[in-house]
Amino acid sequence: MKRLSVIGCLVAVFIFVGSAQAAVGIGPYFGIGGSYAIQNFNNDELDALRFYGFDPEFDNTWGVNARLGYQFNPVIALEVAFEYLPGFNYSETSRWGNPPMSIDADLDVWTIVLAAKVYPFPGNVRPYFTAGLGIMNASMDATVSAAGYYPESAREYDANPCGKIGFGVDFFINPSLSFNVEGAYTAGFNDLDDIGYFTVSIGLGFH
Repeated sequence: MKRLSVIGCLVAVFIFVGSAQAAVGIGPYFGIGGSYAIQNFNNDELDALRFYGFDPEFDNTWGVNARLGYQFNPVIALEVAFEYLPGFNYSETSRWGNPPMSIDADLDVWTIVLAAKVYPFPGNVRPYFTAGLGIMNASMDATVSAAGYYPESAREYDANPCGKIGFGVDFFINPSLSFNVEGAYTAGFNDLDDIGYFTVSIGLGFH
């Protein structure tokens, strides 16, 4: 009888520990972090500039992100993610003409995406798959200048739907704090279908 009691106690302990581990992170959470974006823009509309000696390629950029979500169970979570990526920059001077001509363009992008997260392996280290839809806002400032001429500037804003898909890992430091790494691809739709980029982000989650 004592032997059965000891076995019963051990089984109860393992069940309790497993349940506690599975419950880690369940409920609401908030996250903040930083992002590095690698542009994958479609520059076909700028191909005409190549005739004048330009090579229109935008730089990559850094940004910030924030997330507000709810973990319904160890497998499924839903979050609203905000990401701000300022300074996709393009700056170049062409010697094709006389005088030389310069173009300076700066593209700022922010997105708000409602995304689902699926965790196939619950635990303190949780890889996940994420996908969602949202709104992308893009604003472009461009200036064309040449010696002896007044600079010409233009500004354009647009907002359209976008989509996001990616993979990541949540590392739980303790039940209330996690460290997150995520790689994702975001693409605009409709009038913003020439804007797409890969992001690698890291951050902290508070549960």
